[in-house]
Amino acid sequence: MTNTDKPTVVHQIPVDQIDFSPNISSDAENFFQSDADIARMAARQGMVNYDKGQAIKLPSKVLDICQGIVPVKSTAEISGDKDLKDATLFLAESGHVARKISAETGKTIKLFQGHTGPVTRVAVYQTQLGQERLVTGSWDKTIRVWDTETKECLATLKGHTDFVKALTVRTVVLTEKDQGLGQDRDEQGKEKKKKKRIGHELFSASYDGTIMHWDLQTFEPFQGGAGGPWKGHVRGVNDLCLTVEEDNDERADDDNEEEGKQDRGKEYLYSAGSDSTIRKWDIAQGQGRGGHCVHVFEHHETTVYKVIVAGVEIWSTSADKTARRLDLETKKVDMRLEHPDFVKSIALAGPYVITGGRQETVRVWSVATGKLIKEISGHFDEVSSMVVIGSTLFTGSLDGTVRRWSLKEQDLIAPVAPNENEGTAIAAEPRSSNTPSVAKGSSKEEEAAKSSMMTEEEERELAELMGSDDDD
Repeated sequence: MTNTDKPTVVHQIPVDQIDFSPNISSDAENFFQSDADIARMAARQGMVNYDKGQAIKLPSKVLDICQGIVPVKSTAEISGDKDLKDATLFLAESGHVARKISAETGKTIKLFQGHTGPVTRVAVYQTQLGQERLVTGSWDKTIRVWDTETKECLATLKGHTDFVKALTVRTVVLTEKDQGLGQDRDEQGKEKKKKKRIGHELFSASYDGTIMHWDLQTFEPFQGGAGGPWKGHVRGVNDLCLTVEEDNDERADDDNEEEGKQDRGKEYLYSAGSDSTIRKWDIAQGQGRGGHCVHVFEHHETTVYKVIVAGVEIWSTSADKTARRLDLETKKVDMRLEHPDFVKSIALAGPYVITGGRQETVRVWSVATGKLIKEISGHFDEVSSMVVIGSTLFTGSLDGTVRRWSLKEQDLIAPVAPNENEGTAIAAEPRSSNTPSVAKGSSKEEEAAKSSMMTEEEERELAELMGSDDDD
C-alpha cells in the first residue's frame, strides 16, 4: 500500500483512544482479529518511523532477542557503551529465520535458515572448547541446535506436539571416571583426581502445555522419565527461567570436593503459562514422567507471558495488563505495575525494571519505589522482547525493528530532546526467497490454532503474527 492509498483518517486516531476490548470483527477477511485490533493496526500505519532508537530494520517481525556469548557482567551497576564492542545479539524472526547481528553496528553477521515456521525463541550456550551454540524453537514444533560459526544445523529435536514457545539452557559440571578396569587409584594407592567437563542441558516448553528436558550432548530427551514431557499446566507454556536458591537444610561439608555436593543452593525451574499460573519445578526430583512441581503461583488473572526470578523475587508479565513482583518468602505480591494493555516483555537493569507490550511504548520503572521514571516511544507495534547490555537497552518488536535506548541516569531523568535517540535506520539482509512469510489466514496455521485450544489472548497473538511482514 502506498502513502497515497492510505486513508487520511489513519493519522487521526490516537492510540490511547482506541477501544482495546475484545469485540468480534465483522470483517471476514481478518482471521482472529477484532474490530479493535483492526483499528489499532490502522492507527499504527500512521505511526511508522525508523528514525527513533537507531532502528535496525528487519525483513520480518522480531519475536525474541538474546545476547551472544560475552563475558558476563553483573546487572548491579549500569556501565558504559564500551560493553557494546564485540557484543552480539541473536534474533528470532517470524520469517522462519534466526539472525546474529552486531550489537554495536546492527549489521547482520549470520543468518540461520531451516525452520518451516516462525522462529519463536533463541538461546545460546558455550561448549567445553569455547564454541558458541545457538538453540532455536519454532512454530514448526521443532528445536534446532546450530554451530554459530559454520551455520550448520547440528541437530533437530522433535518431541513437542505444538508451537515451541520457550527455551532455557542449564550449564552443569560433570565428572568422568578414568576408563580401563575401573581403577580410581594411582600406583601409589592414592585416589585419582576425577576429570571434569562442562555439560549442557536444555529445557523447552510449548503450546502443548508440556516441558521437556534434553541432553545437549546426545540431543535426546533424558531417559527414565526425566526428559518428560513434564505436565502440570493445563494450557500452553510461554516462558521458562532457571534459578539457584539457598537451601539451608541441605548444606554440604565445606571440605567435600565431590562435584555437585558443594554448597551451591538448590536449582529450580520456573514456568509461566497461559493458564494464569507460574509453576516451580524441583529439577533434582523431576525424574518422574510428570516432573516434580513444588509450588503453583496464582497471582495473575490470565495468561502469564514472562517470568524472571532474581534473588527472592519473582517478576512476571501478563495479559491482565500488569507486571508484578512477588516475594518468594512471603508468597505475596509487593509491587504491581499497571499498564493500558497486555505486558509481553520485561528486563531488570540495576535500579530499573523495564516493561514493554502491546501499547508499543517501553516503560522504565524504579525497582525500589515502583514509580514510572520514563516512557519511551518509538515502536509502532508490540514490543515483544528486550535485553540489556551495559547501559543500553535493546528492544525487539512486531514492527520489524530492533531499537536501542540509553539507560544512563541523565538520559532517563532529563527531558527528551527532539533528536534524541535518532539515527539512520540500518537495513538487515533480505530474507531468503525460500523462507516465506506467514500467510494470512492460511489453513495450516488455522488448523494448528484450533487444535491447541488457544486462549483469546493467544488467538490475538496469532493474528498479529499472521499479518504480512511487508505491510509497512
